[in-house]
Amino acid sequence: MKTKNFSICFIAVCFFSAHGFAQTATYTINGKLENISPMPAKMYLSEIISAGMLEKAIDSADVVNGQYRFKGQLTADEAIGVNIRASKKQSGGTNNIPVILDKGELNLVSVGTLDNFTASGSAATAQHQFEGMRSGTRQETDTINKLAASEDYKTNKELQAEVRKRSLGMIGKTVFEMYSYIKNNPNNRVSPYGTFFLISIPYLNPLGKDTLMQILPASVKGDRLGAAIMNTYTNSKTKSDSAKKVALANHEANMSKVAIGSKAQDFTQNGPEEKPVSLSSFKGKYVLVDFWASWCVPCRAENPNVLKAYNKYKDKGFTVLGVSLDSQSARAAWLKAIKSDGLVWTQVSDLKGFKNEAAIMYDIKAIPQNFLIDPNGVVIGKDLRGDMLDAKLAAIFK
Repeated sequence: MKTKNFSICFIAVCFFSAHGFAQTATYTINGKLENISPMPAKMYLSEIISAGMLEKAIDSADVVNGQYRFKGQLTADEAIGVNIRASKKQSGGTNNIPVILDKGELNLVSVGTLDNFTASGSAATAQHQFEGMRSGTRQETDTINKLAASEDYKTNKELQAEVRKRSLGMIGKTVFEMYSYIKNNPNNRVSPYGTFFLISIPYLNPLGKDTLMQILPASVKGDRLGAAIMNTYTNSKTKSDSAKKVALANHEANMSKVAIGSKAQDFTQNGPEEKPVSLSSFKGKYVLVDFWASWCVPCRAENPNVLKAYNKYKDKGFTVLGVSLDSQSARAAWLKAIKSDGLVWTQVSDLKGFKNEAAIMYDIKAIPQNFLIDPNGVVIGKDLRGDMLDAKLAAIFK
């Protein structure tokens, strides 16, 4: 057996590295394998690097009479994560023991398969906390791992696709579960490494990352782990701010050049019943010309806000004219989206996608996009979403 100094953190059942933390503390892992066939000759301690994309071997130990031992120094005063497996090669499924290791002695007993293990000893508290952290997704994670480790998975394309789909769905659930646990248990031994991981990935929104930084224990902030968390948080925030600036610049570049105060150009297109509808037919009302499409996720996300505004002000002289940028082949999807989203106002489209004649007339380069037109046919607002739309209408109908 070799001893190593290292530091590692985790996601769900995998871990990634975080080198160079503070104080040292001795750890010992006493492993026992029961009813494992074939019995491995060695066990390998490994770390996951590059946010879980790669794996690096750290230590190995001989298996003698079904028992193995790892011993070394932690380089942080917090619990860390390790992977123990029976092969040098990275593998998932049941051929893996995901362990949260703390200073002291950790006794692991695997029965039947490596991942079917129990933990005890002076260093087991963090492991038990980890199990609590992932309790809500444990069953699904285990099912996915077993499917991926099955013989059928090697050749069954449909099963491979199912595993990929279920694995992707687990990302959001795992992140939410970890975040909720850490928020409710910021002082637990396992929480700082959970924070380090969540701060590092793009799946948690900036507000969530801010919250984790605010509840990070002072004792952690004062050591090298805290410094690594702060550095990662700062880099993440810088990237997020840069992305927002790029998105804003792209948004402004894609904004229609139709000016507020200009006269709205009239157009006529067919509704779902193939009957023509003209914008000019709404003269005398405030009308929101809303450019959208069934395939546009941001558009569909905004529809509830538009519906709320419509219901609130429809009896005061406000209405909506939806203009879909769906194509002819997506006609059924357009009609289904209207029904699914409860869009009770007038809808039209020439089903030409971004070549929609009204969209060209209004210089639409990206959706969602909308224009608020007054009873005299003058554009008095554009790109009004959520609270902005409600605030504008509240000022009009005060």
